[in-house]
Amino acid sequence: MGVGRALLFGCIGAIPGVVLALIGWVISGSPEEWGSELFLACYLPFFGCVAAGIAIGFRGEGSGAEG
Repeated sequence: MGVGRALLFGCIGAIPGVVLALIGWVISGSPEEWGSELFLACYLPFFGCVAAGIAIGFRGEGSGAEG
């Protein structure tokens, strides 16, 4: 259950990651040629959101509303 939930949350986390990467690309000036400085603006937000989703998915159930 934990791995499946982590994969699902990681895939869901890709959606805001794409939006944040696009915003980072626009803020960096929308350059025509790819440079090494764009790794920070484009890849970091995307993979950061995916990693955060996976981490949340692997997190334990915790204290929920269990009877």
